[in-house]
Amino acid sequence: MISGTHTFLPTERVHFGSGSLERLREEAAGYGRAFVVASRTLNERTDLVRRVEAVLGEAHAGTFDGISQHTPGSAVERAAELAAGSDLLVSVGGGSVIDGTKAVAARLGYPRQVAIPTTLSGAEWAHRVGVTDERVGRKSGFADPRAVPPVVVLDPAATSHTPMELWLSTGIRALDHAIEGFLGRGAHPVTDVLGLEGARRLFEYLPRSKRDPGDMEVRAELQIAAWISYFAPFNTPMGLSHELGRRIGASYNVPHGVTSCITLAPTLERVKDEVPIGKWEALAEALGGEPDRRVAELVRSLELPDNLRQFGIPGEDLEPIAREFGAAADDARAILHRAW
Repeated sequence: MISGTHTFLPTERVHFGSGSLERLREEAAGYGRAFVVASRTLNERTDLVRRVEAVLGEAHAGTFDGISQHTPGSAVERAAELAAGSDLLVSVGGGSVIDGTKAVAARLGYPRQVAIPTTLSGAEWAHRVGVTDERVGRKSGFADPRAVPPVVVLDPAATSHTPMELWLSTGIRALDHAIEGFLGRGAHPVTDVLGLEGARRLFEYLPRSKRDPGDMEVRAELQIAAWISYFAPFNTPMGLSHELGRRIGASYNVPHGVTSCITLAPTLERVKDEVPIGKWEALAEALGGEPDRRVAELVRSLELPDNLRQFGIPGEDLEPIAREFGAAADDARAILHRAW
């Protein structure tokens, strides 16, 4: 008989679909100082941040646009200084911006947050926060349910300016969430079902989004697919694809989503003999074939990076990285060499 425990994280509301950005107005009602966190590129090259500021109206207390890839710790500290005294933090951007805002919230005693994601990486759902120490080029962080934004706005129009490689590669990151969550420890009556369905939808809609980047209905479907792929982060462990990606990303400046493009298929190839046959078969049915092969085919069809050499990572660095994984060093070594 199946048994276990499911822990809910404090996401209270999700506004999704066309025009949902306007729901920010009601979420900001009653708050006196709303501070916006974004990236400089998003702020300078699109009108999205200004649209958010306009919706906030008089409650808008300021904007910090210095959060960049992999969430540099110095940027988090500066944002926290500027946001001091705010009672609402609004993150607008991808995983680095949302993680950065969660880290700012922790430093300020957890004021309320609203997340407006522009990618599919899923940081808005997670209690885990990653911040990079620029001095050593390593990402570390913390896990705290209070870091989860209570409100998430999934407006497909907010993703319209996201570069296609970033959009599609974070879709593979969402697939990584779905697959590693499904293959993780034991069985879970909720996340197993959602993970398989999320993976199936990502396989369906990512190629369609590449063919027609302006199709907002497809973008909305992808936002939902990424959501259900990472529906219960507290209950799903991170596997080697994620852990290797985190190690590689910050040290070699490989974009967050791209790390999954490089590590997911080799990880599946390595672990498939350890996965219960029923789970592997269910995943194969959802993906339309052998999971490791199907993921590799999808990454290639989307014309995304698929090896470490493309980022200048020296082959001699692989062994020291693998040794950092202790008991899992043999698996890490095999995955890294396959990914190189």
